Amino acid sequence: MKQNFSFYNTSQYKIALSYSIAIFFYCFIIFFLPFGVDNYNPNHEYTPDFLLEIFIFSIPLFLGSLLNEFVLRPLVFKEASLKKIIFWNVWTLLFLSSIVFLSYNMLGNWHDFKLVSYLGFLVDVSAVFIFPMAGVFFFYRYRSLQNQIAHSVTTKNSTIDESLLVNFKGQGSKDQIMLSLGNFRYGQAQDNYVELVYVENEELKKFLLRTSLSNLSDSLSNSVIVRCHRSYLVNLLQVHAVTGGSSEIKLHIKAVDAPIPVSKSYREATLQNLHKIKNFT
Repeated sequence: MKQNFSFYNTSQYKIALSYSIAIFFYCFIIFFLPFGVDNYNPNHEYTPDFLLEIFIFSIPLFLGSLLNEFVLRPLVFKEASLKKIIFWNVWTLLFLSSIVFLSYNMLGNWHDFKLVSYLGFLVDVSAVFIFPMAGVFFFYRYRSLQNQIAHSVTTKNSTIDESLLVNFKGQGSKDQIMLSLGNFRYGQAQDNYVELVYVENEELKKFLLRTSLSNLSDSLSNSVIVRCHRSYLVNLLQVHAVTGGSSEIKLHIKAVDAPIPVSKSYREATLQNLHKIKNFT
């Protein structure tokens, strides 16, 4: 099964990563005073000037991370995969560690530009950056997995007859249409009308019924055609897949391209009815 890393390309993830790296590194420098930032003074005192200097020191790191994520990464790859993420994280460690090395010398004048010093910096600073990078990645990965639902559904062996006709009635005596459970797909509210979508001769057809979605849903009173959203009612018998997240799931209907949303208020009842007639895999 192909893993979903779509969160990795979002602006929210990139900004959160950049902030986390800069803040974590700033706090690490302040609390642990590594790399001789206190000139190895055992009696080092925290002064406003020192705190400001370290803050200024972290600005190039933050801007470099934004440049890396928003400008450089799109030039390398568009769609994230596990191999690409591993490659990019290694590059990010090297790139940001190099920025720190240059800032360390140019702003702080605490070190030197020797190759041995540079290589040592790459190792030491990368070991620090691993923590915020891994933390942000696994947080968003966990949240992504929590929000993902992807099920294929098949109809259970039951007595539901798809040839059963359902009478959809509007406000007028002649405003009605008979559709079978095998043909009807869903209904969508359209101002004072409900647009019924059904299949006829293997083509999608539409029929406007003058009524409200609430009145139509109440008049049907069955567990196969149900209200799933303030704007939709759906034929659960025609659902072939369920996708979505904790805030909203979507029903994929046979012969219909766009999925039908299920809002929070209808989620529990919709899934309960769906489980009665479908097997989830």
